[in-house]
Amino acid sequence: MRLIICIFLPLFTVACSGGPVIAPVKGKITYKGKTIDTGIIMFNSDNGPAAVGNIQKDGSYVLTTTRKNDGAIVGIHTVTIQATSVGAGTMEEPKSLEDEIKQSRSGKILVPGKVTFLVPEKYATTVTSSLKAEVKNQENMIDFDLKD
Repeated sequence: MRLIICIFLPLFTVACSGGPVIAPVKGKITYKGKTIDTGIIMFNSDNGPAAVGNIQKDGSYVLTTTRKNDGAIVGIHTVTIQATSVGAGTMEEPKSLEDEIKQSRSGKILVPGKVTFLVPEKYATTVTSSLKAEVKNQENMIDFDLKD
């Protein structure tokens, strides 16, 4: 009986895993030579779920697909990077009836601050991003030095 279990257990484990292969991915993001210190990077695959990572203060990221820092599915990905900063909002007098409805007790409304893209906006969606990356079945270091 022990011999049968030893023979079939490895086969059962391989047969049951059946999902896509995920490999570790980390890297660094810069734009025109400057470190990007905030935002989100996503590796979007046609073969399964996307992997996502938060961009750290030093520009580094580590991807997660199903478990923290597990990486991305092996294969080709369209990469998106969403990195923005938002300026301070201001309190202003209402300029329209719609604004008057939103006004606070002080008689003013909060106007959100200006959103500034830290990398070109084209990298924010899979439709417009030209970034591609190949994840191999090994540890992957994938840096992005964006120029335009």
